[in-house]
Amino acid sequence: MKFTKKIRIPLARRALFGACALPLLFTAPAAAASPDALQAKAPAGSAAAAVKPETGTALGSLDVSQEATRYAVQAATTNGYSRLVPRASEKQPQAASAKRPLSRVMHAWPVRQEDGGATLLFSDSPEYATQNGILYRDTVQGDVRVLYYHVNQMSMPKKVAVVLENVGAGTSMVTISRSGTGRPSPHYLDVGKEAQASYFDAQKPRRFYLDKGEVRVLDDAMEQTTLAPGDLVYGTYDFHSTQKVRVSVIIYPAYMSAPTFLRFARVLPADDLHLRGTFPQADRTLRAERAYDPAHDGIVYVLLADNESDRYRTGIDATDGSRVLNYGNYGILYHLDLPVQGRNWTQFYLSPFGGTYAGAMRVQLPSGQQRLLLTPPDQTFFGVGSDSMTETAGIERARSAGLGLLTDTMELADIGCYHASSAPFFLFSPPGASNLPAAIIMMPAEK
Repeated sequence: MKFTKKIRIPLARRALFGACALPLLFTAPAAAASPDALQAKAPAGSAAAAVKPETGTALGSLDVSQEATRYAVQAATTNGYSRLVPRASEKQPQAASAKRPLSRVMHAWPVRQEDGGATLLFSDSPEYATQNGILYRDTVQGDVRVLYYHVNQMSMPKKVAVVLENVGAGTSMVTISRSGTGRPSPHYLDVGKEAQASYFDAQKPRRFYLDKGEVRVLDDAMEQTTLAPGDLVYGTYDFHSTQKVRVSVIIYPAYMSAPTFLRFARVLPADDLHLRGTFPQADRTLRAERAYDPAHDGIVYVLLADNESDRYRTGIDATDGSRVLNYGNYGILYHLDLPVQGRNWTQFYLSPFGGTYAGAMRVQLPSGQQRLLLTPPDQTFFGVGSDSMTETAGIERARSAGLGLLTDTMELADIGCYHASSAPFFLFSPPGASNLPAAIIMMPAEK
């Protein structure tokens, strides 16, 4: 998540979805984040190999182009990057091709914003840990989300763990409702995509009890996971505690246990970017002001995490009391309520405007059907070079007026084709190791 100089990768650019991939250019502000190393290589047996899109046989109205595709991780490829390779697919409703008489002007789709939900504890500073210690700490109760993103910048193996200490009046029941981690690796995009795919994949709640004064790790797997020098670790956990708990994110020697280390650990100072803090109401709902009709509304977009139409959240660093900005809205869970209407089908895309991007999201339907969506679906990342778009005064004025322009330079990730009966509802969160902003695109589709 650090905003450092981008490393360009020679990646063969191509249209990801053939005629469905109407390229897009929108005036993007400066990229919110950038990986320091973009090679993405996931060895066989890694978390990436275990995560597959949910497929199911009777999906009814869940008519999405990823439905008939199962993905496998190919550990070694000609260009040195792991790829999510489609094994099979079947014909799906396709988006309008370039031959279709659509306007090249794209309009911002009006949405209402509501913030609520869990309290976010965001730990990304110091991002590059050069000493053992407490990376972030605060005391919370109720619905909590913890996001940690750290690199072992030391010469010895380390572990990173989230440790809970019950400081309440009685026994606490702790329920983990959703979690996702990426296998530690120096290949940041692999880690980022694995963590998001795991977080948005189907899972069952887990529960444990914490006695008054008891100290334990949030997930036992943290004590078994070792970071080699140069490895990134990235995870997100949603949990509920019935009592007050002191939450500490720590980096510590691989040979020690987390509770033992915490007895003498001290809080580490933040780095210059200061990407850590506590952010209340970390769920953001963007609800369309009206249903989209592909027969009349043309091509529209909803911009995410640009700090203009979608402002970054502010919070407090509980370790020193300073006011902080979540530059990128990392750890914010977006609930995207974008209904459609009319007799025609609507094609949805996700487009990266800030640069290289590797993530996942989830779609839910009124029938209760849900599925994981990889963005992009057929390779680890996309969007290389999309942040090099030049802003002119005219384009800036167009953006202020809620307009975008279509060109042949941007890639789009297909996140489904839907009818009015399906009323898609998306879950999205800005992925670590990727660049922002991103946009959800809606346009007429052909069936």
